[in-house]
Amino acid sequence: MRHEIKLPELGDGITEAFVAEWLVAAGAGVTTGEAILDVVTDKANIEVESDATGVLAEHCVAEEERVSVGQVIGVVEVAKRVDP
Repeated sequence: MRHEIKLPELGDGITEAFVAEWLVAAGAGVTTGEAILDVVTDKANIEVESDATGVLAEHCVAEEERVSVGQVIGVVEVAKRVDP
């Protein structure tokens, strides 16, 4: 199952940021709470964390690209849970 990771709220009045660096390559495993991306605003440098566990299947934005709060930045492929 695919899970979209969106740029979260970054602070009071901040509506966009620039992608500084992807910390996790596409195809690598990620866990909930793991820093996956650094973004820069006019006020701070911020690490964005994954909100799902799985494989970071896709970067939806490139380094040095401007992104808006709520915009999809990546996709995590989450394994389906199989109940016995």
